[in-house]
Amino acid sequence: MIRRRRLALPVLLIALAATLQGAASAGAASTPPKVVKPALPAGTVTKTYRVPISIKPGQNLNLYEYMKANERPSESGWIIGFKPNLKLADGSTPPVDQLHLHHLVMLINSQIVVASGEEKTRITLPTGFGYRYRTSDRMLLNHMIHNLTARPEQVVFEYTVDFLPDTAPAAASIIGVETQFVDVEGGKAYPVFDVKRRAGVNGRYTYPAQGPASLAPRNRVRIQHNGTLVSTAGHLHPGGLYTDLFITRGNRTVKIFRSNAYYYGAAKMTSWNVSMGATSPSWRVAVKRGDVLSVQVTYDSSKAAWYESMGISPAALSDVPAGGADPFTNLGAIDQTEVLTHGELKENRDYGGRKTWGYSDARKLADGPTLSQVKVKDFLYGQGDLTMPGKKGLPPVVAPGKSITFINQDPTSEIFHTITPCKSPCTLSTGISYPLADSVQVDSGELGFGPAGTTAAANRATWSTPTYLKKGTYSYFCRIHPFMRGAFRVKAPKR
Repeated sequence: MIRRRRLALPVLLIALAATLQGAASAGAASTPPKVVKPALPAGTVTKTYRVPISIKPGQNLNLYEYMKANERPSESGWIIGFKPNLKLADGSTPPVDQLHLHHLVMLINSQIVVASGEEKTRITLPTGFGYRYRTSDRMLLNHMIHNLTARPEQVVFEYTVDFLPDTAPAAASIIGVETQFVDVEGGKAYPVFDVKRRAGVNGRYTYPAQGPASLAPRNRVRIQHNGTLVSTAGHLHPGGLYTDLFITRGNRTVKIFRSNAYYYGAAKMTSWNVSMGATSPSWRVAVKRGDVLSVQVTYDSSKAAWYESMGISPAALSDVPAGGADPFTNLGAIDQTEVLTHGELKENRDYGGRKTWGYSDARKLADGPTLSQVKVKDFLYGQGDLTMPGKKGLPPVVAPGKSITFINQDPTSEIFHTITPCKSPCTLSTGISYPLADSVQVDSGELGFGPAGTTAAANRATWSTPTYLKKGTYSYFCRIHPFMRGAFRVKAPKR
């Protein structure tokens, strides 16, 4: 069982200093390393399981459900590989800018075993290691599907499991592992944070090192027994550059792996079209009881603001010592070679940011009515929606020093909306890389209601624009449904 406790301040400062030193000289990774999959032991059974799910229009919910008998192996053994996917009812894979799998996590007896996010990193343990599985175990799936469309969908979770049954001869020599879930926001059910544009140093923002000074340290996991770390790979969101995994013993902290983000296509660092660097099959780190793992994540803050960002580095720890170098006496002996678990995925390609004729340039439109409220309903901004013809499409006007209040009138427990600044004219085609948030300070948050801590819902239906905005036309979009675009205008009333 994973237990967490706060560390003394000197240990925290050492870890943060080590992170900043590494982040100051680092840039984005370029040439992707090769794709590697460890050999599977004789007797391994590879099987794909499917879980049908009904998705509501615009859904963005973090949910749990028990796994049925036909959604898991039918005999006891060892899970040694895990490959997640999302399919439509017809068997095709939807593009990530319409429907995407925010995360899929498998839990055994309430403990995280394997987890993967939108980039679909595959879990491939080194040969000879596995996660123990018994048919009597209670198994859960934690999942979050982001529906960027305004229509319901029938989808299928599809996950392929490499499984070594106890009846296979190779099972007798398998060494068990457990997951150390190292997260920058450890302890939160929905562990996210925001990255302000131009935050940090020279367009690089490292969290939590450069987060609020009052931030309670949460990014650490204390190891409960002697063992060996045998694999890890980072998880982050668009804009992310890399995660750094550290280990602390006493008053010493060293970095044991950096997982770089390797982006494909033209939308560098602004899309889900990415593979994360994973450890090579020969990576081994000998650890002792009481050692502390911690993670930091670095984002590019020069291009945009990033909301609901993540930084996670789950690490597989053997149940008993299984070799490896001591990082405090022989750090150089630890193989730092990165490998990929997959290359570019077709469904993650992004076609946003191209010319389109579906949106109006709000700066060129006449004034709309002077309003104090704008109602958001049916995936439309009631006044000033850039897709609406005639008077409804004209930006509403508010006097300097006054506010417009936006009200989400879609089912607020199911459909969340945001009013997020977008650099004008905000008229290019929708995709994961467009629109990009132009600021953090005046974002509405996700207007709607959800279980506390398990979603990003603001748990309110209204938001008012700041009273300090200068005169001008302000374009915005919905981060949950980026095809939604709108604008309002701050202007002195006519005399």
